[in-house]
Amino acid sequence: MPAKPIIFSAAAALILALGGTAAAAAPSASRATCMLLSDLVMMQHQMRQFHEMLKTGNDTGEARRLRNWLVDHPQVDLRIRLRRAGMQSYERSTLDLITRYKSLLEIQRRHGRRKAAANAQRRGTEALLQVYAARIVPLPCNYVPPQGTAGAALSGLGKLKRLPQETVIAGSLLTLILGAAAAFVLQRLARRRLRLSRRHPCALPCILKCGDYRFEARIVDISRLGAKVRVGLEDGQTVPAIAGDVTAGVTGLPPVEAQALRQDHDYVGIKFAKRLSRGQLKTLLKRNAAQTVEPDAAVSTA
Repeated sequence: MPAKPIIFSAAAALILALGGTAAAAAPSASRATCMLLSDLVMMQHQMRQFHEMLKTGNDTGEARRLRNWLVDHPQVDLRIRLRRAGMQSYERSTLDLITRYKSLLEIQRRHGRRKAAANAQRRGTEALLQVYAARIVPLPCNYVPPQGTAGAALSGLGKLKRLPQETVIAGSLLTLILGAAAAFVLQRLARRRLRLSRRHPCALPCILKCGDYRFEARIVDISRLGAKVRVGLEDGQTVPAIAGDVTAGVTGLPPVEAQALRQDHDYVGIKFAKRLSRGQLKTLLKRNAAQTVEPDAAVSTA
């Protein structure tokens, strides 16, 4: 058999298959739209019956039927079906009516029919329902939205608008700049925190006051945020529990208010209520260095 007829036959079969798939998809979409329109017409009918009940007081189960319909048809499901059918122009009014009538059902359940009727009249709910019914009821079961209507995409969410190339490039550059700026700021904050919390070993004598207690102590390391203090007692004495607000007195500085955060035997970790300035920390470290150098000088002189 020649090659060309085989190729033509395969192409024809492919075209027929695609045509059959499209033809099968069209009735499915039409059937989904017809079911959606039927649900919307039933919704407005149930809402109209409930509204008549609010005005007349003749209750034959309208509230129960409307409530059951709303439970069986969630708003998210209706929104998806409206978008897949290309009926976004009806989405806002549909969801608005559902929200309004859910509120009326709750008012009628809690406060009675008259309160719900007054609320519906004040908000003009019946007029909105009439406008909605005038738009929905005349639509045919095989309704097809106009071409170009949002929602014609397979996802049912409409076609995405293409962005100009200049906008894409500018957005990318802006993202890079913002990312670099954020990284720089975070790095500076980390360095600042590191400088504040950096500990300096020392041996500075101080007086630690906690309530009625007054201890002669020694600062063994210090930062701008806090310090580690060793309480000096005679041998054999137990250091009492030190917690809460304390005051540390160091020569050359006013009393420093702090809070005791933890205690390990005679070591107490404190956090300053107000962090030390750089000058204050530098003064303390210079005094500690002078105290360390003086004994060394005395030993060498001897």
